This record gives sequence, C-alpha cells and structure tokens, in this order.
Amino acid sequence: MFIKPYTKSTHLEAMEMLLKRLSLDHPKHLTVTNQIGTTRAGDIGEEIVFRELENMHLPFKFYAFHKLLLHAEKSFELDFLLITPFGAIILEVKNMIGILEFTENPSQLIQRKETGDINKIPCPAVQLNDYKYQLSQFFNDHNIPIQIFGAVVFASRKSFVKTSTNKAQILYRNEVRPFLRKFQKLPSTVTEQDMEKIKDVLLLSNTPFTHFPLSKHFSIQPKDIIRGVECTRCGYLGMQKRNRTWYCPSCRKNDYSAYKNTVTSYFLLCKDTITNKECREFLLLSNRHEAKRILANSNLTKTGSHKSSVYKLIE
Repeated sequence: MFIKPYTKSTHLEAMEMLLKRLSLDHPKHLTVTNQIGTTRAGDIGEEIVFRELENMHLPFKFYAFHKLLLHAEKSFELDFLLITPFGAIILEVKNMIGILEFTENPSQLIQRKETGDINKIPCPAVQLNDYKYQLSQFFNDHNIPIQIFGAVVFASRKSFVKTSTNKAQILYRNEVRPFLRKFQKLPSTVTEQDMEKIKDVLLLSNTPFTHFPLSKHFSIQPKDIIRGVECTRCGYLGMQKRNRTWYCPSCRKNDYSAYKNTVTSYFLLCKDTITNKECREFLLLSNRHEAKRILANSNLTKTGSHKSSVYKLIE
C-alpha cells in the first residue's frame, strides 16, 4: 500500500522555469541544463519502479513511500522506502544506460555509453549503505527498533551491469518483485501496530525540498532572471496587462489568470517574500494598485501595511 505515492519533482519543474528565464549566454545556463537532464532521468527511473511496486501483490502487508526527506546525522532523501513485517527496505533507483562497472578502492561506478562517452559516478552501493546508516540513526532517535535492508535498482532496460559489487544488493527492475517476495521467509519482527507507528513518524518527519529559491541554490543574481508574465500557450515572456486580462503579443491569446504561474515562479526562483514593488518589477506592471490586487488574489499571507507590506506563500 502506497502511503506516499510517486509525484513528479517540484525541483525539476522549478529548474525548467528557471532555464526559460536565463539568457543562453548566462554562465549558469549549462549547469542548470545538465541538472535538469539528470533530475529528469532520475524521475523517469523512479516512475518506472513505482509502476512495478504499484502493480505488485505481495503476500504480506507493507507501507511504501516515495521521496522521503529525513534528518539524522545529516539530511538524506530516499527514493523508495518500504515498511514490512520483516523490516525497512530502501530501494535506491538509478536510471542509467550503457555498460556499468563497479570498481573498488576507490569505490565508483563507470558508465560506458554506446556513443563512446565514459562517465565516472559516485558508487550507488556506498550511497545506499550511507542511507541505511542514516535511517538507522533516524529510527534510533525515535526509539524504533527495526532491521534495515536495501538494494540498488537499475530502472532502464538499456543498462548492463558488467561488473557488480558485493557492497550492496544490485537489481534490475524486473528483479524487484522476487527480491521483495523473499522477505516472507524471514521471521516477522514488526507488528501491525509498530508499522502504524512508523508510518506516522515518517509522515510527520518528512520535510519538503528546501533548495528554493533556485537563484540562491545556483548562485544566480535575481536581476539576471528574465522578467515578465509567461504565456501558458506559447511560453512567451512578457504578456501585456490589458484591462482585466493579459494579452500575449506572440500568439495573441488572452488569459485573465496568466499571472498566477508567474507569481509562483517568483517564489521558486527569486525570493521567499515579495513586495508590491517587486511584484510590479517581475510582472512588468506600472500600476501599484493592480499589483496589490494580484497579490491579494494569489493565496499569500500578508504582514505589515501600506508600503511596508510583505507577502509570503501560505505554508
């Protein structure tokens, strides 16, 4: 049973917003582009594994969670976590193509693509074992005695593990189901009451992604971010405010609520607060009363009054 099902990455959507608002010659354009590619591939892999888990009928009760961000010795994010009568199971998902070789001393993963490109990647087995340690610390902090298992799952059918490692269980996606079924051979150590307690602790302890605003995360000056209301039809930045609607000079679409996505973009990209002046500057407005109406209709909390008013997203 999925308690926290698969959801697309808010971080990915925000990076795509950011890329639209960076000039092609901006020094961070390539960095953001590469990060989008990596995150998108990861999301695709996690969705593939989610479909495997979603359609699986195990002979025992389990609770499954996608993308838990927890805190112990440090913050750590789990792709998938299953709570079962036999213990906790972490699935660390990698969506990689080509020939994959685990090496030792130092531990790393070598990826050889058909194009001839060779990438050296931090070892997923070491990463998984660190997550197992962090999760054990988390459970200790909450007085939860539970055994922890885990596996690295390669989601793509175009991945070939030529050289494996004995530091962790390595699986292809079609091996996830038989891997999990094997746990029923173990003695049951977690009661249904324990599982309920663990579920509640995990949900209460999960924290949202904290790398916003992205301008700070990528060390980009907010002034470098291209301003203007984005057209939801053609993506043009710079819709014009006309009477009670927004007009796109590119595709000639009128959209009275076009500002909503742009206000959201501001918080994801620029700052966690906004003033009337900042709203006018980002949406390319000249009328402060119009900006006031937009802020009042954007599901924000307001502190201060008159020119000292500051708005934040409702948490």
